[in-house]
Amino acid sequence: MFNFFGTFKYPTALALVVLGFAHSAASAQFALPTQSRPPLLFSQTSIEKGWQRATQQQQPMLVMFTSDNCMYCKKMLAETYGHPAILRMLGSNTQTVLAHANDYRGLVKRLGIRGYPSSVLLSPKGDVLDFMEGYVPPKEFAQRVSPLLKAQAVQARAANLPQQTAGR
Repeated sequence: MFNFFGTFKYPTALALVVLGFAHSAASAQFALPTQSRPPLLFSQTSIEKGWQRATQQQQPMLVMFTSDNCMYCKKMLAETYGHPAILRMLGSNTQTVLAHANDYRGLVKRLGIRGYPSSVLLSPKGDVLDFMEGYVPPKEFAQRVSPLLKAQAVQARAANLPQQTAGR
């Protein structure tokens, strides 16, 4: 695990960066043609909403940044994010956002994104768990992301356990 925002002292600084650079116009939404977009995977309509839900539910958040006329974005949506195993893996364990680069120019610049698609997996505390630039095939995606999601689930369960006192 690494912190992509190494210049910040506190993990919640990521939330401020995400919300601070995020677009404010709710009407500016990016939609790919229905046949290219997995219908249920990208459940949140904005990074702000995804982050709010992720922190409330103590779940990781996955953001895929895309751009106009990006053939590898369409390929990743169809082949990777549309793969049944990936849909199951991410579906109930992660808040997901499909973000158009034009709507988040400041954040794209801050993240140093140079190519699309780019996917960022964040912990509910704001740590960057993984950053994937470019097309990632389903098998490689699962090998990278599955252990991270399992570790996050274990941490979430441990955080919800009642504390025991010594000598019990």
